[in-house]
Amino acid sequence: MKNKFSFDRFGQVLAKDWKDYFRNFGISLIVWSCIPILFWVTTLIFDVNMGADGRIAVIASLVYSVLMFVPSKVYGKANLSRDGVNFATLPATNTEKFFSMLFYCSILTPIIVGLGSWAVDSLLTLLPFGGFYEFVVLPKSHLGMQLATIACSVLLFSSIFLFGNMIFKKRKAGKTIAWTMLIVFVITMILQLCHFWEAFARWDVNSTTFVWISNGFMFVLAAVFYYLTYRRIKNQKY
Repeated sequence: MKNKFSFDRFGQVLAKDWKDYFRNFGISLIVWSCIPILFWVTTLIFDVNMGADGRIAVIASLVYSVLMFVPSKVYGKANLSRDGVNFATLPATNTEKFFSMLFYCSILTPIIVGLGSWAVDSLLTLLPFGGFYEFVVLPKSHLGMQLATIACSVLLFSSIFLFGNMIFKKRKAGKTIAWTMLIVFVITMILQLCHFWEAFARWDVNSTTFVWISNGFMFVLAAVFYYLTYRRIKNQKY
């Protein structure tokens, strides 16, 4: 197999993964997208209203939560000694396999769940009853910055669980969550002991600049995890 990237081979991998994606995760996509119905029913039962801000948080939670499980559901066997042989023997390079994995887990999944749950929410808002009385829309001010923040955070979140999927053999999502929380805790404690937060508070950085710095940091960190995932795929032994 030549290492040169081939769009023809990549298309074949995409087509093969498409079948596995919807066979293993299609029902889950529908369920996740329809969860706003539960909140709408709750507003009917308790006769309360649920504003757009709360429903934005619900849709965001759905997107981030689905990113935890899609790698293990679709590519959970990719790093297993016996079951991973099919993945290893695909007529494609490691680069082509990796980009197909990235497309389905980091791009297509959040788009489907994000737009799907928003569409369901909007349909429920059109009904003359229920507690959804206003449509969920992003504010027009700083729209580009908001979209960049969403994209960078989704990429970072997804990259972490893609890497965890290729590292852990069992209970992939749970172990990735546990190790991520532990690492974040340790880093936070180190920064606290070094009085980083007090020093940072004295920096003259406006909110817009801080958001773009945060976006850049998330993007770079996501790139690191994607690279580690690619290296894991390349060096995986079967």
